[in-house]
Amino acid sequence: MRNLKRLTIAGLFVLFASTNIVAQELSISKTESSSVNIKELPEYVIITSENTKLFGGINIAIDYKKSSYAEVLERLETLLQNRKKLRIRNQTDLLNALSKLGFEYIDAYNANAGTISAGGGDDIEIFGGESKYRVNMVFRKKEQFRS
Repeated sequence: MRNLKRLTIAGLFVLFASTNIVAQELSISKTESSSVNIKELPEYVIITSENTKLFGGINIAIDYKKSSYAEVLERLETLLQNRKKLRIRNQTDLLNALSKLGFEYIDAYNANAGTISAGGGDDIEIFGGESKYRVNMVFRKKEQFRS
């Protein structure tokens, strides 16, 4: 009888956990679709990401100024920056989030690399440094979302 009770409790826990995961995914999909309509977005999107080791994540930016898609690109940028909705903390998360939103990864290239370090002069030893890297990632709408 105890084993049956344990199995029932374990089964209920697994059922609750899987239901919670499915509900969370549906919630994300609902949030994504209400914030950004993929049909309004251009076929190609370039997203710049920069590692922010100080906060343990990445900064995400989309250049949308003077674009005919400015409004929807700004909404996409806001959605991607919101750590509570999509939980993007690194470039792997960014790739997966864009795939869920209906984009495929095409290419990436360095935007620039800046170095922050201390020291200088002939008799002063340079004692450290940290680089921040900015990467531009190119995404294209998946075939089923193209006009």
